Amino acid sequence: EVWMTVRDFDGGISSEKESYELLSYTSRRETLITQLIAEALRVGVDGINVDFEKISDKCGEHYIEFIRELSVKCRQNGLVLSVDNYVPKSFNTQYDRKEQGIVADYVIVMGYDEHFAGGDAGSVASISYVENGITGTLKEVPKEKLINSVPFYTRVWTEKDGKTTSKAYGMTAAKKWVDENNVELTWQDKVGQYYGEIENENGVQKIWMEEAKSLGLKKDLVNQYDLAGIACWKLGFETADIWTIMDEVK
Repeated sequence: EVWMTVRDFDGGISSEKESYELLSYTSRRETLITQLIAEALRVGVDGINVDFEKISDKCGEHYIEFIRELSVKCRQNGLVLSVDNYVPKSFNTQYDRKEQGIVADYVIVMGYDEHFAGGDAGSVASISYVENGITGTLKEVPKEKLINSVPFYTRVWTEKDGKTTSKAYGMTAAKKWVDENNVELTWQDKVGQYYGEIENENGVQKIWMEEAKSLGLKKDLVNQYDLAGIACWKLGFETADIWTIMDEVK
């Protein structure tokens, strides 16, 4: 099956204010939903995935109303509705995962960006962070509707002159970077990933690898908690051996 994604980043909408302006009007929500359903039927996809990441506290009630209204139209037209969510934190309760779990077919928790661009160096998705995301979401969403999403990417962190920067690498590109720079990797049980660092003219560079072993642990959590499935961000970043692991999701 193929689901198409509608998102509020990397084009179209660029701020929480714009998301609010779109979703806080009944007429605008109706127009958006009508367009989404029409496009899904025209292209012939099987479902719609909502990935809205610029929802303010003020916009929360309008966002969840949009999800409710879209869910009705999806059911009427035989389309699956899934909704992407952050790992539960005190500052993102406005997404109302409990209500999503009632009206949507699937709720997806994005189990990554533990450490992100502009922040301190660290793993994109340590095993404890992923598990906490699953258990936190299960408090609001039934397991048969919950999908855990894993990263097919990592970051190379550079620390120099008191500043920390990073660059995202897909799994294939990250392996190439490690090989070209002769980075020695050591397994960190607590993080559930291989870690390596080097010092060169760029500064101190660090990487927490995402590869078959680390993703295998994340896959095991999906099976352990008997979730509906596993998702990934994003297709094309992975190495070929990953699909054997994905196939082991029960």
